[in-house]
Amino acid sequence: MGMTSHDAPSSTRYGVDTTLRIRNHEPPEPFTGTYGPCPRRPADWSRWKGQNLREIDRVEFALANPPFETDPPGSLERTLTVTGVKTIRNRGGPHVVTCFLDGDPSTEYIAKIFDGVDYSLGDPGPGLFDYNDCMSFADRDYSIEAWAYRTMQPVIGGTFVPAYHGSWTFPVGERWVRMILVELVQGECMLDIITRAEDKYGLNVDYARLPPEDFRIRVLKNIHEANLFIWWHAGVRHDDLVPRNVMVKPDGSVVIIDFNHVYIYDFTPSYDMHPRTRELNPRPLPPSLIERLWPFQRGFKTDYPWIRWLPQRWIENPILAAEWVMETYRDDPRCMPPSAFWLNKDIHKEGGEKALRLLESLGREPAASEAPDPQPSEGLTE
Repeated sequence: MGMTSHDAPSSTRYGVDTTLRIRNHEPPEPFTGTYGPCPRRPADWSRWKGQNLREIDRVEFALANPPFETDPPGSLERTLTVTGVKTIRNRGGPHVVTCFLDGDPSTEYIAKIFDGVDYSLGDPGPGLFDYNDCMSFADRDYSIEAWAYRTMQPVIGGTFVPAYHGSWTFPVGERWVRMILVELVQGECMLDIITRAEDKYGLNVDYARLPPEDFRIRVLKNIHEANLFIWWHAGVRHDDLVPRNVMVKPDGSVVIIDFNHVYIYDFTPSYDMHPRTRELNPRPLPPSLIERLWPFQRGFKTDYPWIRWLPQRWIENPILAAEWVMETYRDDPRCMPPSAFWLNKDIHKEGGEKALRLLESLGREPAASEAPDPQPSEGLTE
């Protein structure tokens, strides 16, 4: 018989065989940063005045400052059973577990649990934002990720991103906790693949222990295309696209995960409209991936997120990467051609004569005799 979740230590609260009684829940609209003010009342720290923050009981704090409520939870109750734990606990924040519903183990899901008890407590002093406590942090992540999936599901759910199976809430003792359910992707986290090939200090990688070069190139291609089309077609910009947030399938296709740090255009101020849907000068196609992937704009430095996945020969000779980018995306009908503004940037001179010749084949001016297009191209940020 599985154990029922209660306010035990986090290592057991959502451990294997834990059962949760979950109900549908309507998430609040995304808040903080560009989204707007926090809808929660400021946390009441008065009962802990003068107390060391490390000594504050998180459960007591959560009971005094419950999650933000929208509509009451749905009346239909379902049973969730935890089958595995994927959370990296030293990072804090949400729990991620595998699970099944209503006693049927034939279909497993991923549950992402936003329990404020397991977030950084925060600080009663003045902060940079209108929220600064663990319960607000949990509500923030829940609101953004739930609405990101709700926005993407009708457009690309189950393709470039996991299929979405709703937002939920459940009781833990006397308090309530929020969560989302998504598809369990049959693949491996890209970071895990890289980590196996690193030395014990994580300083160097043994390329012989990575997948073959042609497979890695195919994966990189799929990552950048998925990222572009999530942004363009679903209006969600992933601002934390790194190897830990990419699931790699055996055939080299990818699924992007972890959407609690994203920019959802439907909820941003009206002055920051998506270039596809804005009223003034809307764009019919996304910007060229040549602009996004050109290797000489920042170089393959150690902080480049894909540095351990790239072909070693590209790192040693970036012109090879440039030739691949050009060959792959030169006549891509899914995107706009590179803009004159981008083609004529002075920074391209750092790539050397061979790189300049490649860009000239796309329309770059051989000499700086004409002024470049004053309108910068639009697209994703690194």
